[in-house]
Amino acid sequence: MRLTASQFKIAINQLRQVPQQGFQQVCIKLPKLDLLAWLNQQQHTTRGYWKNKHKQQVAFVGAAKSILDLEQLQSVCDQLDPSNNQLRFYGGIAFARQSAQWSGFPHRRFILPRFEIRCDGEYTRLFINANFEHQPELEYQRIEKAFLALKPTQPLPQVSLKALSRQDQPSRTQWQGLVDQVTSEEFQQHTAKVVLSRQTNIQLNAELNAFALLQQWQQKEQNCYSFLFQFDGISSFLGCSPERLYSREGSQLVSEALAGTAPRGITPEQDAQLGKQLLDDAKNQLENQLVVDDLTRRLKELSLHVRALDQIELVKLDRVQHLKRRIQARVSPALDDRSLLQALHPTPAVGGLPRSSAVQYILKNEGYARGWYAGAVGWLSGAQSEFSVAIRSALVTPQHLSTFAGAGIVAGSQAEQEWQELNHKIATVLQLVDEDALLESEH
Repeated sequence: MRLTASQFKIAINQLRQVPQQGFQQVCIKLPKLDLLAWLNQQQHTTRGYWKNKHKQQVAFVGAAKSILDLEQLQSVCDQLDPSNNQLRFYGGIAFARQSAQWSGFPHRRFILPRFEIRCDGEYTRLFINANFEHQPELEYQRIEKAFLALKPTQPLPQVSLKALSRQDQPSRTQWQGLVDQVTSEEFQQHTAKVVLSRQTNIQLNAELNAFALLQQWQQKEQNCYSFLFQFDGISSFLGCSPERLYSREGSQLVSEALAGTAPRGITPEQDAQLGKQLLDDAKNQLENQLVVDDLTRRLKELSLHVRALDQIELVKLDRVQHLKRRIQARVSPALDDRSLLQALHPTPAVGGLPRSSAVQYILKNEGYARGWYAGAVGWLSGAQSEFSVAIRSALVTPQHLSTFAGAGIVAGSQAEQEWQELNHKIATVLQLVDEDALLESEH
């Protein structure tokens, strides 16, 4: 994509017609383009991508406004027009404040992009965002400088690498000890469920292109949310998550409980049998019901009406299948997304129950910093918002990939079975990097 000087001049003239205060936006129509390939060419430290389950895509570069704390987020939410869904802040929050130890990814970060390209069905549009909170004339200069630095699209490279080493944290032996502790009768008396997780670190023989990896990953998981966030030009957090935290249109909110897992079958007959076993399995039904009950209770405290749908659905992914139940709510029009995020995150599907004791156990015993893994990623505006739970995700630096998976541990959980579930959940992304990455280390 290369916009002409005349197109940019028209956009700036449009921008000068709007009030020079707060946040403002203009839009230019574009021909269709490959958003991840375009992003890969941009020489900016702040780059990001978002695709929802309806195949609506966004690529963004730069930041007209960056938010790092709750007070700023509250202030911005107060400024957003409840009838406008175009002015959007993209970002996420970590699993917990104590786990936010990744470079470039603080406890929370949201940005109003300088430029964002949205592909929504037949339309592709470039949005230019301006922040007129301070020095409007200087803002025009910043926009022009950033615009001139945009690069045209080039094809993405293929991912073709070799895994030099693999290391799991916690190790298999440590995992056994954690599961034994959580499933003990004494522990179960005060904490019914803990979602234990594992970080798998892969050292690679060459530089991994995060944009190319995500493109190939989402081709395998087409019914998932896809996301990528990069704030320092080095580290990328990306993933293909099947789980919605919530989506909101005005006061109408939809959430879901995604918990309970089984592998996919090799044949259609075996796959159907494994799906039926999952639907009938008491342990997995309990795991899902715990999430439904907690989300429903939390939403009742914020909503005028809440309803959990009776039907349990099977969500089939590349390597695993899950149980899912939808939850609908009508929230107060005065309720903002900051309050919704605080109330709903982390859900029992990534933390456990009760939330406080489960999260504290995780932070004390897992042995690594979850960072944005199992956090919430997405976007918010005055009229709409959409957030996914950041599972099936990876942290990528040039020659290193860390990927994550969790399993809900409840009474009756078996450590070896849950360990294999973790392997199923990370198999898709590891296979894209190198088949050898699937092999567990002996330690």
